[in-house]
Amino acid sequence: MITLAVSLSRVHNKSFLEMLKNIPDLTWTPGVSQYFLDESIQVSKSLRVNQFAQKTRYVGAPPSSFSWLQTKPSCLKVDNTQSCSADWAVSTISSLSDNRCISGKDSSRVAYSEQYMLSCDSQSKGCRGTDTMQNPQNFLKTTGVPTKKCVSYKSGSQGDTVKCPTACDDGSKLNMIKSQSFEDVCSGEESIRNALTKGTIQTQFDVYEDLMYYLSGIYKHVSGDKQGVLRVNFVGYGEEKGTKYWILRNSWGTSWGENGYFRIVRGTNECHIEHQCFLTE
Repeated sequence: MITLAVSLSRVHNKSFLEMLKNIPDLTWTPGVSQYFLDESIQVSKSLRVNQFAQKTRYVGAPPSSFSWLQTKPSCLKVDNTQSCSADWAVSTISSLSDNRCISGKDSSRVAYSEQYMLSCDSQSKGCRGTDTMQNPQNFLKTTGVPTKKCVSYKSGSQGDTVKCPTACDDGSKLNMIKSQSFEDVCSGEESIRNALTKGTIQTQFDVYEDLMYYLSGIYKHVSGDKQGVLRVNFVGYGEEKGTKYWILRNSWGTSWGENGYFRIVRGTNECHIEHQCFLTE
């Protein structure tokens, strides 16, 4: 696996952007995000690899629309991976923080350490990404992570994976928190919608060049080559002017997209977004 550093301040293609702006009936607004003017990002440039995980189908009558941003906004937070391809760790750990807050296991949202997972999960590759989402989920269930207050995020500014810590940043003892379970709930749109009422869900999708020009709206891939794979989190769903969408949280900070979130077409497995996804409890 290799990673691709992307900075639109260096690679901004004006003709490509103008082409996007002239596509009729586009459901999203293209432009140059402030995020890419300030920082470069790392996108995992890898093949999609899915380890076998038995799928769980959640059944029921889910509401027509739902969002944790409206239901429990204090339980969600947008992170910024900066120059490290840490989306796999951030999306795993973010769901743990979200869902422990949503379920009441934590009285308020506790930030857990993505840095510990980045540095210590030997089955993944730190700032070079991971081959599967199941590896970090297994690590979280069997080994666990301390809080972010204990082991802070360092790889974002350094762009590399630091050594696995044996103590907190201040020298105190590591206190590990584990997940109880994880399930692949991508057994169709209805299953994902039902599972979302339990908590946020980690997923992955194929990143194409046009996503780098996303400002707002309901994303659907229309042009450009594949750039890699990105791990993100389902946080809700809805419908606008007849177009069904998922709401997802990225880890490129709040200056990207819709305050760090984005919407993507729902029900058609757009960019493989509905192929494999994990509910962490």
